Formats: sequence, structure tokens, C-alpha cells
Amino acid sequence: MNNGDSPLLRQVLSGKPVVCFTNGDSMEPLLRHRASRVVVRRTDRPLKPGDLPLYRRPDGTFILHRIISADDRYYYTRGDNRCGLEQVPREWVLGVVTEIYRKGRHFSVTHPLYRSYVALWNGLYPLRWAAYKCRGRMKKK
Repeated sequence: MNNGDSPLLRQVLSGKPVVCFTNGDSMEPLLRHRASRVVVRRTDRPLKPGDLPLYRRPDGTFILHRIISADDRYYYTRGDNRCGLEQVPREWVLGVVTEIYRKGRHFSVTHPLYRSYVALWNGLYPLRWAAYKCRGRMKKK
């Protein structure tokens, strides 16, 4: 499949807001596979930790992961349900999530409850990482 002519890519690059379902489990518990929708918009502003960029890898795969940190050339992202970081060149970023539809509710990523969720979830990362490692060890036994 030629992902260079992807409808999602065309829509995002058009500059109009794009509403799409999420796919996969990497952003659970917040975003559920094919059950949550997000609004993605182009942006000219530099993104910051906590933002959810939509980016496209060179193989054509679209990814939506949270920014953990950034430098002048890269964003460092991680799915909420993942442990590893991905180094994402800034030019891969197509847009950023501005709104979420989940379980019949709609909210903006600027809402204080959402921002609290992001701070709490990121703050719990060391505990989540330890639980993930323990779970992996338990499966090996």
C-alpha cells in the first residue's frame, strides 16, 4: 500500500481538524482501541511534554504517543501503556491532539482534569515500569 497518498495524511496536511478513531493499545488506559476518537490539528507551536502528537514514521505508520521530553531536534515520546522511549524527529510530526471523545464524553486537552491525569500518569511512571518488569518476570516462571 502506498502510504504516501494516505487519506489521513491528506486530511491532516489540509490544515482542517481531523477526527479519527484510535487504533491499538499503546495509549491505554485513556485511549481505547477503536473506541476512542481524537481531534488532530496542525500546529506551528513547539510541542511540550504531555502533548499527544500524531507523527508518521518513515515506513508510513501513523503513531500517537505522549511527549515525555524534547530537545532542539527531537521529541521523546512514549505510549501511556509502554515503557520505552522513541526518539521522534520534529519533522515527522503532522499535528497534535486537541480534543478527545471517550465513553460518550468529549473534553479538551486543556481541561484541568485532563491535565491532572497527564501529570498523575507521568508521575506514576516509575511504579508502572516496576510493575511491568515484575509482570514480565512472573510470566517467565
